[in-house]
Amino acid sequence: MSEDLRKRFAACGDDVTIEPGVHIEHPELWRVGDHVRIASGFYCQDSPRVTLASHVTFLPSCFMQGAGRVDIADEVTFYPQTYFSTGGEKSIISVGHKSHFAPGCVLYGAGSLLIGEYCNIAAHVVFASVQHDPVRGEKPMALMPGQSGPITLERDVWIGANATIMMNTFIAEGCIIGANAALTHDTEPYGLYVGVPARRLRDRRSGDSPS
Repeated sequence: MSEDLRKRFAACGDDVTIEPGVHIEHPELWRVGDHVRIASGFYCQDSPRVTLASHVTFLPSCFMQGAGRVDIADEVTFYPQTYFSTGGEKSIISVGHKSHFAPGCVLYGAGSLLIGEYCNIAAHVVFASVQHDPVRGEKPMALMPGQSGPITLERDVWIGANATIMMNTFIAEGCIIGANAALTHDTEPYGLYVGVPARRLRDRRSGDSPS
């Protein structure tokens, strides 16, 4: 099965490891670089168009679905149970060089999710580029069209555990978003943001001690 998948990729580099128990419905839509590992329990359904650079790792039990694009740069690691919802044909999830995602992260790409290089994403972070329409209508929210909007992270951003990043949000270079925060607005460079909704606590460059 692993060897068959490698042969069915649109492109496949050297030293690509596909462990037993990996399922990819449309491997012909994948382009894979060198030294890539896809661990046991990885499951990809539907038809996302996936491009992996070199030294990309999916640790066990990651899940991917949708029809958009997924572009992953060099040296990116997804720890167990990362969930990707890639959205429709025009949607994108893009991750920059040497970023990593701790266990249980959720990445929605329907509104576009662009993550820069050297980003550190702690466990159970949710990137919510989609949501239900909060305005009361004649039908239940589950039956109404959803809303979507972009999320962008510049380089060298750290998102703390259990944080939620809402749609239409731009996180500037060097920011820290604290654990359990809910970020609903754009940030300024090198800020520390905490709380629900998240507010700027201090500037990382000021030398002040965190509260």
